[in-house]
Amino acid sequence: MLYESIMRHSNSQQMVLGFIEQYQGENQRPPTIREIQDHCGFKSPRAVSYILEKLEEARLIIRQAHSRGIQLTKPRTTSSGVQLPLFASIPAGIPDEFDGSEAPETLRFIPTTLGISNPSRAFAVKVRGDSMIDAGIFSGDIVVLENKEARSGDIVAALIDGENTLKRLIKENGRVYLKAENRDYPNLEPVEKLDIQGVVVSILRTYAAAA
Repeated sequence: MLYESIMRHSNSQQMVLGFIEQYQGENQRPPTIREIQDHCGFKSPRAVSYILEKLEEARLIIRQAHSRGIQLTKPRTTSSGVQLPLFASIPAGIPDEFDGSEAPETLRFIPTTLGISNPSRAFAVKVRGDSMIDAGIFSGDIVVLENKEARSGDIVAALIDGENTLKRLIKENGRVYLKAENRDYPNLEPVEKLDIQGVVVSILRTYAAAA
Protein backbone atom coordinates (compact mmCIF):
# COMPACT_ATOMS: atom_id res chain seq x y z
CA MET A 1 0.00 0.00 0.00
CA LEU A 2 1.12 3.54 -0.73
CA TYR A 3 2.48 5.39 2.25
CA GLU A 4 2.31 2.36 4.49
CA SER A 5 5.71 3.25 5.96
CA ILE A 6 4.32 6.48 7.47
CA MET A 7 2.28 4.38 9.86
CA ARG A 8 5.49 3.41 11.62
CA HIS A 9 6.22 7.04 12.46
CA SER A 10 4.83 9.55 14.92
CA ASN A 11 1.43 11.19 14.90
CA SER A 12 3.15 14.53 14.24
CA GLN A 13 4.75 13.17 11.09
CA GLN A 14 1.43 11.77 9.91
CA MET A 15 -0.24 15.12 10.60
CA VAL A 16 2.39 17.05 8.65
CA LEU A 17 2.31 14.64 5.72
CA GLY A 18 -1.48 14.78 5.60
CA PHE A 19 -1.46 18.57 5.61
CA ILE A 20 1.13 18.73 2.81
CA GLU A 21 -1.02 16.44 0.69
CA GLN A 22 -4.24 18.34 1.48
CA TYR A 23 -2.66 21.75 0.86
CA GLN A 24 -1.08 20.68 -2.41
CA GLY A 25 -4.34 19.16 -3.63
CA GLU A 26 -6.30 22.33 -2.88
CA ASN A 27 -3.73 24.92 -3.98
CA GLN A 28 -1.70 23.11 -6.68
CA ARG A 29 1.52 23.97 -4.83
CA PRO A 30 3.19 22.74 -1.63
CA PRO A 31 2.95 24.69 1.65
CA THR A 32 5.76 26.70 3.22
CA ILE A 33 7.30 25.76 6.56
CA ARG A 34 5.44 28.69 8.15
CA GLU A 35 2.11 27.45 6.80
CA ILE A 36 2.81 23.96 8.16
CA GLN A 37 3.75 25.45 11.52
CA ASP A 38 0.58 27.56 11.72
CA HIS A 39 -1.75 24.75 10.65
CA CYS A 40 -0.24 22.03 12.84
CA GLY A 41 0.35 24.25 15.89
CA PHE A 42 4.11 23.83 16.25
CA LYS A 43 5.96 26.33 18.44
CA SER A 44 8.84 26.96 16.04
CA PRO A 45 9.86 26.48 12.39
CA ARG A 46 12.68 24.26 13.64
CA ALA A 47 10.15 21.70 14.87
CA VAL A 48 8.67 21.57 11.37
CA SER A 49 12.13 21.22 9.80
CA TYR A 50 12.91 18.28 12.10
CA ILE A 51 9.76 16.45 11.04
CA LEU A 52 10.43 17.18 7.38
CA GLU A 53 13.90 15.70 7.81
CA LYS A 54 12.34 12.50 9.17
CA LEU A 55 9.83 12.36 6.31
CA GLU A 56 12.64 12.84 3.82
CA GLU A 57 14.66 10.06 5.46
CA ALA A 58 11.60 7.82 5.05
CA ARG A 59 11.51 8.83 1.35
CA LEU A 60 8.00 10.19 1.68
CA ILE A 61 8.96 13.69 0.56
CA ILE A 62 11.72 15.40 -1.41
CA ARG A 63 12.93 18.84 -0.37
CA GLN A 64 14.47 21.51 -2.55
CA ALA A 65 16.15 24.77 -1.61
CA HIS A 66 13.26 27.23 -1.86
CA SER A 67 10.29 28.22 0.28
CA ARG A 68 7.83 25.81 -1.35
CA GLY A 69 10.37 23.11 -2.09
CA ILE A 70 8.47 20.18 -0.55
CA GLN A 71 7.29 17.49 -2.95
CA LEU A 72 5.47 14.25 -2.18
CA THR A 73 7.26 11.25 -3.63
CA LYS A 74 3.96 9.50 -4.47
CA PRO A 75 0.29 10.48 -4.42
CA ARG A 76 -1.81 8.71 -1.82
CA THR A 77 -4.67 6.57 -3.03
CA THR A 78 -7.03 8.77 -0.99
CA SER A 79 -5.75 12.00 -2.52
CA SER A 80 -8.46 14.53 -3.32
CA GLY A 81 -6.56 15.49 -6.45
CA VAL A 82 -6.71 18.82 -8.20
CA GLN A 83 -9.49 20.71 -9.90
CA LEU A 84 -9.08 21.39 -13.60
CA PRO A 85 -11.12 24.11 -15.31
CA LEU A 86 -13.51 22.55 -17.87
CA PHE A 87 -14.42 24.77 -20.80
CA ALA A 88 -17.61 24.24 -22.77
CA SER A 89 -16.16 23.21 -26.13
CA ILE A 90 -13.39 23.57 -28.66
CA PRO A 91 -14.02 22.88 -32.35
CA ALA A 92 -12.32 19.86 -33.86
CA GLY A 93 -13.53 21.01 -37.22
CA ILE A 94 -13.63 24.47 -38.71
CA PRO A 95 -12.01 26.99 -36.33
CA ASP A 96 -14.33 29.44 -34.59
CA GLU A 97 -14.33 31.86 -31.70
CA PHE A 98 -13.70 30.33 -28.29
CA ASP A 99 -13.81 32.26 -25.04
CA GLY A 100 -11.50 30.50 -22.60
CA SER A 101 -11.43 33.33 -20.08
CA GLU A 102 -13.74 31.66 -17.56
CA ALA A 103 -14.51 27.98 -17.13
CA PRO A 104 -18.14 27.14 -16.23
CA GLU A 105 -17.23 23.79 -14.63
CA THR A 106 -14.33 21.96 -13.02
CA LEU A 107 -13.12 18.36 -12.97
CA ARG A 108 -11.18 16.78 -10.08
CA PHE A 109 -8.36 14.34 -10.76
CA ILE A 110 -5.08 13.05 -9.42
CA PRO A 111 -2.69 14.74 -11.90
CA THR A 112 -0.33 11.82 -12.46
CA THR A 113 -3.17 9.60 -13.69
CA LEU A 114 -3.66 11.97 -16.62
CA GLY A 115 -0.02 12.60 -17.48
CA ILE A 116 -0.08 16.13 -16.08
CA SER A 117 3.28 17.45 -14.91
CA ASN A 118 2.11 20.91 -13.75
CA PRO A 119 -1.53 21.03 -12.53
CA SER A 120 -1.54 24.83 -12.36
CA ARG A 121 -1.10 24.94 -16.15
CA ALA A 122 -3.65 22.24 -17.01
CA PHE A 123 -7.25 22.53 -18.18
CA ALA A 124 -9.91 20.44 -19.90
CA VAL A 125 -12.14 21.12 -22.91
CA LYS A 126 -15.07 19.29 -24.48
CA VAL A 127 -14.53 18.48 -28.16
CA ARG A 128 -17.01 19.48 -30.82
CA GLY A 129 -16.59 18.14 -34.36
CA ASP A 130 -14.98 15.23 -36.17
CA SER A 131 -11.76 16.53 -37.71
CA MET A 132 -9.61 14.46 -35.28
CA ILE A 133 -11.44 11.11 -35.46
CA ASP A 134 -8.49 9.31 -37.07
CA ALA A 135 -6.46 10.24 -33.99
CA GLY A 136 -9.13 8.66 -31.77
CA ILE A 137 -10.69 11.97 -30.67
CA PHE A 138 -14.44 12.19 -31.20
CA SER A 139 -17.10 14.84 -30.74
CA GLY A 140 -18.18 14.86 -27.09
CA ASP A 141 -14.82 13.67 -25.74
CA ILE A 142 -13.06 15.68 -23.06
CA VAL A 143 -9.42 16.43 -23.78
CA VAL A 144 -7.05 17.33 -20.95
CA LEU A 145 -4.36 19.78 -21.97
CA GLU A 146 -1.31 21.33 -20.38
CA ASN A 147 0.12 24.72 -21.29
CA LYS A 148 3.67 23.71 -22.15
CA GLU A 149 6.10 23.72 -25.05
CA ALA A 150 4.56 21.95 -28.04
CA ARG A 151 6.59 19.67 -30.28
CA SER A 152 5.91 18.74 -33.87
CA GLY A 153 3.37 15.91 -33.88
CA ASP A 154 1.61 16.99 -30.67
CA ILE A 155 -2.15 17.46 -30.71
CA VAL A 156 -2.81 20.98 -29.53
CA ALA A 157 -5.46 23.55 -28.80
CA ALA A 158 -4.43 26.46 -31.00
CA LEU A 159 -5.50 30.02 -31.66
CA ILE A 160 -5.01 30.52 -35.38
CA ASP A 161 -5.63 34.01 -36.71
CA GLY A 162 -7.91 34.71 -33.75
CA GLU A 163 -9.98 31.51 -33.89
CA ASN A 164 -9.65 28.30 -31.89
CA THR A 165 -9.32 24.73 -33.03
CA LEU A 166 -7.96 21.33 -31.97
CA LYS A 167 -5.45 19.89 -34.45
CA ARG A 168 -2.05 18.21 -34.77
CA LEU A 169 0.88 20.62 -34.85
CA ILE A 170 3.32 20.04 -37.71
CA LYS A 171 6.70 21.73 -38.09
CA GLU A 172 8.69 20.80 -41.19
CA ASN A 173 11.13 22.60 -43.51
CA GLY A 174 10.48 25.93 -41.83
CA ARG A 175 6.73 25.55 -42.27
CA VAL A 176 4.32 25.41 -39.32
CA TYR A 177 0.73 24.33 -39.80
CA LEU A 178 -2.16 22.46 -38.17
CA LYS A 179 -3.05 19.03 -39.54
CA ALA A 180 -6.54 17.55 -39.35
CA GLU A 181 -6.87 13.82 -38.66
CA ASN A 182 -9.79 13.42 -41.06
CA ARG A 183 -9.32 13.56 -44.83
CA ASP A 184 -12.51 15.59 -45.19
CA TYR A 185 -10.83 18.59 -43.54
CA PRO A 186 -8.01 20.75 -44.90
CA ASN A 187 -4.77 21.53 -43.10
CA LEU A 188 -4.60 25.03 -41.65
CA GLU A 189 -1.76 27.50 -42.09
CA PRO A 190 -1.74 30.81 -40.21
CA VAL A 191 -2.07 33.96 -42.27
CA GLU A 192 -0.94 36.21 -39.43
CA LYS A 193 -0.52 34.41 -36.11
CA LEU A 194 -0.56 30.98 -34.49
CA ASP A 195 -0.63 30.62 -30.68
CA ILE A 196 -0.54 27.24 -28.93
CA GLN A 197 -2.78 27.26 -25.87
CA GLY A 198 -2.22 23.71 -24.67
CA VAL A 199 -0.90 20.25 -25.54
CA VAL A 200 -3.23 17.26 -25.23
CA VAL A 201 -2.04 14.85 -22.53
CA SER A 202 -5.18 12.73 -21.99
CA ILE A 203 -8.58 11.97 -23.49
CA LEU A 204 -11.67 11.19 -21.41
CA ARG A 205 -14.74 9.50 -22.84
CA THR A 206 -18.04 8.37 -21.38
CA TYR A 207 -19.18 5.03 -22.73
CA ALA A 208 -22.85 4.82 -23.61
CA ALA A 209 -24.16 1.45 -24.71
CA ALA A 210 -26.52 1.35 -27.65
CA ALA A 211 -30.17 1.08 -26.70
